[in-house]
Amino acid sequence: MENKLFASLLFIMLFTGKLFAQDTLMKKGWPSEERAAFINSCINNAKASLSEDSARSYCYCMQEKIEKKYPTMADAEKITAEDLASPAWKKEIQDCLKPASTWGTVDRAAFISNCIENAKAGLGEEKAKSYCECMLFKIERKYPNPPDAANITSETLKSPDWQKLIKSCMEF
Repeated sequence: MENKLFASLLFIMLFTGKLFAQDTLMKKGWPSEERAAFINSCINNAKASLSEDSARSYCYCMQEKIEKKYPTMADAEKITAEDLASPAWKKEIQDCLKPASTWGTVDRAAFISNCIENAKAGLGEEKAKSYCECMLFKIERKYPNPPDAANITSETLKSPDWQKLIKSCMEF
């Protein structure tokens, strides 16, 4: 992984701090504690059948899909095994189980480690970890090949599309 990507992540942290200090009253969806609890519980359960990397990717994917369909955790808690056995949910689950990229364990570990190191000064270690894991999931989807992610620039990160991704991860 190139230093350019990690420098970009540092920029993400500096740029978004101001953005989110102004926007905290406009949050929608699940509270960050509920997202984190869902992801952590999901990862712990999924690790029984998947590697930790695959479990993390699967759980971030499923959390996003479930939150979109069930805007509150109370609604999401009503999902039954019967619901999950429906053809629509089976497709969603299969989509989340498919490898989204060619990123390997080493690439992911390097990204997470460097991201946390750069982000923890501004966010604290626990929040930085959540943010970085979320950004890894988003970046992996946008850049399935790790070398392509090294092309992220500060200009790229200013785009509305990237700002939306960054904001969604800051809400974890």
